[in-house]
Amino acid sequence: MKFKYNLTAIEILKILGYTKTTQNTIILNNIKIPSMLQEFLNLVGKSSLFSTSDIWVKNTPLIRFLYDDIEEMIEGEKEYLEDDEENECFKFYKLPKDCWNSIVPNYLLIGSDFAGGIVQYGICVTDLDKSDPPVYMNHECDSISEWKLWTDNLSSFLMQVFCDVLLCENYDTAIDVLEEDGWTSEELFENDLLNYQINIDCIPKYKSLYAQDAICGCVYNEEENLLFVIKIDSEKNISGIVYHKQ
Repeated sequence: MKFKYNLTAIEILKILGYTKTTQNTIILNNIKIPSMLQEFLNLVGKSSLFSTSDIWVKNTPLIRFLYDDIEEMIEGEKEYLEDDEENECFKFYKLPKDCWNSIVPNYLLIGSDFAGGIVQYGICVTDLDKSDPPVYMNHECDSISEWKLWTDNLSSFLMQVFCDVLLCENYDTAIDVLEEDGWTSEELFENDLLNYQINIDCIPKYKSLYAQDAICGCVYNEEENLLFVIKIDSEKNISGIVYHKQ
């Protein structure tokens, strides 16, 4: 069998049949979002495939800038801020907006944990002109100014999110949505990889957001239209799902 190991999230979308793009160009504050993210969002369109994922696809109106959030927080707490130096917003309240970058750079917010909270993911505005910018993370327990590097590039972040979606760790969303498009799914075990002669070492691997200490990745067999999504846990146990369409 001939396998393709170095898959991108956009390539997987096209394998799954997401080939028609919407014409929804997202521009915020006169700034275009990175072209890779734009293409990814346009390919998915209004599909529910990512409706339970950590990237805002079905809810693209959620995509915004960190400074917009800070402005909203200041507006909501303005009457208490004047004498409350302990408030997270106090230091921003005392500075003009064009000086906020002395505290924290602005970030394009592109996702969060189940679109709710706990963590937010963003791209620094100074990186928005890059073709494959890094993605940063802010945890709700940390200061709003404390952002940590999450993935070295956007393409890795998209694959990380996509692998978790396809593995159905928390929700069966992908299985249900793809079944409607004619895809079947079966559990995958280590022996299956041997039978299919898949070289596990050749698969680029991404840290799972939900399977603790696990890494995951995808490989595709074009001849039989088989998409393998593989998870390797901390004990080196291998499992996953194989998707197939006639």
